[in-house]
Amino acid sequence: MSRRPLGLLALCLAVALGGCVWAAWDMFGPQRRPMLQGWDDSHYYAWLPSVLIDRDLDFANQLIGHGTLPASAEAEVLAQPRTATGLLPNKYPPGWAFGSLPFFLVAHALAPPDASGYEPVYLMAVWLGQLLYAAGGLWLAVQILARFFPLRVATVATCASWLASPLLYYQSARLSLSHSQVFALAMLTLWLALRLWDGDQRARLWLLLGFASALLVVTRNVAVVYLAWPAWVLVRRLRTASAAGWLLAGAAAPVLVQVLAWKLLYGSWLVYSYGGEKFDFAQLHLVDVLASPRHGWFYWHPLLVGGVVAFAGWAWRRSEGRGWLLSLALIVVLNAAWPTWWLGSSFGHRGFEVATLFAAVGLATILQACRDRLGLQRAVASIIAIAIIWNLALLALFLTHRIPREGPVTYVEMARALASWPAP
Repeated sequence: MSRRPLGLLALCLAVALGGCVWAAWDMFGPQRRPMLQGWDDSHYYAWLPSVLIDRDLDFANQLIGHGTLPASAEAEVLAQPRTATGLLPNKYPPGWAFGSLPFFLVAHALAPPDASGYEPVYLMAVWLGQLLYAAGGLWLAVQILARFFPLRVATVATCASWLASPLLYYQSARLSLSHSQVFALAMLTLWLALRLWDGDQRARLWLLLGFASALLVVTRNVAVVYLAWPAWVLVRRLRTASAAGWLLAGAAAPVLVQVLAWKLLYGSWLVYSYGGEKFDFAQLHLVDVLASPRHGWFYWHPLLVGGVVAFAGWAWRRSEGRGWLLSLALIVVLNAAWPTWWLGSSFGHRGFEVATLFAAVGLATILQACRDRLGLQRAVASIIAIAIIWNLALLALFLTHRIPREGPVTYVEMARALASWPAP
């Protein structure tokens, strides 16, 4: 492999590890603040200590008193209406916790008997485990692209897209949200679907496809849109009862975890846990989710514009590409229809985590098209370098709270924040 892919891989690794160190710093520094912070994060994680340590689904002692939420948010937690079973609600599905389970159990084996599940050993174990998922997802993304492009091009396109996307944050400093695991599971699902499409009918592939697909949806429900292509593979390649049995067997565990969680927490086997938060297709913010200063996907990460445009042209000529293009269109619409379409505190738009793959395909298409034109190669390389530097600078501003995490941030405000960096 040439120096360029190796350099990008090294940069990805350095950023990922640096993000983890940044998240852990407060936990070991003077503030002694857990690296787990935020409403979403706290609820995703609460499934683990509640079930495995307390052996119940009463989240009150997980969400209160551990420093993962400010006092105002703790009060908001306690003010929520109780469920039909008399418990505090948890609208977030248990898939992230299910994926983190092996790492939590390792920490639990090392922890003292009176541990709460919020000690540093637990948090570090889960973070490092999720970092492994992030690395695995990136490796699978490279393998997916290498099916269509030379390995060098696939590696450069994947690493560059990752470094210029929201995943830069969500697969380094914020592994406690679902987005990193969703990306890894989506890559596994798409990679397995491609193997089956190519004629590999081994039982373990069907088993893994069932498991990965189910866990993907149980981790983040809207990620079901990324099953468009795998569903087409089932229509065309699922030919035996044995294969169907393996597929269902793989899906059983994640599905069972979800329905049991609903039943025990809400008293029903099937629940819409988000209450009054619903998609509003009459008020679509299609332009905003892409181009608004309020975390628009393209506004914050402009390299992805060219990648997605090139991807659309590439995808239209292939069956798998058309399936992926459908997934991209669906996630744009769903993000645009959500009441908080900017998804609250967000580095760029975190709702497009899996779509980074599609931008990488487009970027690989561009790189391959200019392979014999040295001048064009240099121009594209310069644009990629600028986009990566830009995203790294935004990440630094975001981590240090020099730009708003939830409100809109214009290019002028970003530039001013960068210019004032030396100021205290």
